Amino acid sequence: MSLIYAKSMSANQEKIAVKMQKGKPRLTRRQALSALPVRNQAFAVRRTENGETEITVPRRNDWLGKLLSLILLIPKERKIVLEAVGSEVWDMCDGAHTVSQMADALVKKHKLDRREAETSLTEYLRRLGKRRLIAFAIPKTALERKSSAAGRDRTA
Repeated sequence: MSLIYAKSMSANQEKIAVKMQKGKPRLTRRQALSALPVRNQAFAVRRTENGETEITVPRRNDWLGKLLSLILLIPKERKIVLEAVGSEVWDMCDGAHTVSQMADALVKKHKLDRREAETSLTEYLRRLGKRRLIAFAIPKTALERKSSAAGRDRTA
C-alpha cells in the first residue's frame, strides 16, 4: 500500500493499514530487482500448439475446499492460460534470472522502454505471486546490504 493511499484514508483506517504492512517484508527497489522468481512445482504446466502456456491448478483439497466445492460446484482443477509474452516471462521464472535480467530481455526483444518493461513486468510477477504460481528468492547479499545500510542510518 503506498503512502499516498494511506494518507487519503481516515485515521482509523490508516492505523489498520499500517498494522497490515508490518508483517510484510519491505524491499528496496534494488532488492526487488535482484529477486529471483521461481515457478511453483506443484502445478502441471504444458505448452499449447500456438505457443501459450497452460497451467493446471488443482482445487484446494482440505475440508474447506471440499465443502465449498459441494456448495458452489467448483471443478477439481482450473486452467490458467498465459499468452506469448506471459509464457516468455514464465519460462524465465526458473530461479536463475533476476527480475532485472528479465526486464532487460523484454526490452531487447520487444523494443520497450526500460521503465515501461520494469513496471509491466513487476506488476505481472506480483499477480503471479498472489496466485501462488511463483515465489521470489531474494539473495542473502541483497538483504545484508539493506540491514547494513539501516545500521549506518541509525548511527548517523
